[in-house]
Amino acid sequence: MRIFTVLLLSATWFLSSSFSSGNTGGISFQKDSYSEVKKLAKATNKIIFIDAYTVWCGPCKKMAANVFTDKEVGTFFNTNFYNVKMDMEKAEGMLFARRYNVNFYPTLLFVRPDGSVIKKEVGYKNKTQLLRIARAALN
Repeated sequence: MRIFTVLLLSATWFLSSSFSSGNTGGISFQKDSYSEVKKLAKATNKIIFIDAYTVWCGPCKKMAANVFTDKEVGTFFNTNFYNVKMDMEKAEGMLFARRYNVNFYPTLLFVRPDGSVIKKEVGYKNKTQLLRIARAALN
């Protein structure tokens, strides 16, 4: 029984530190590829949020620094979506951009586990706008 308790506490600590490391309350973006996240979403029937960006995009950087790091935004997105950041100028991103007709940055997509788009928004969004868009995507 004691061993089980120690293992349970260790697992709890590991999971909590894994999810919180490097995150100050904002959106936790998945490290897996989009195809892996789609598999997770199918298994849980959870919507995927994709931040389609480029490294040179000023509004993308501003959202990453000021909006995605917000605690309220993070809590809402981490609870309701699988979150993915995808550079549209890298291999998987280039294929994604073609498939979903992403031509402007940032493009924010809410996608069902089957890959169909629920909502697509282009351009910088502040905290209030992003939360309103995300709530609409859930309904």
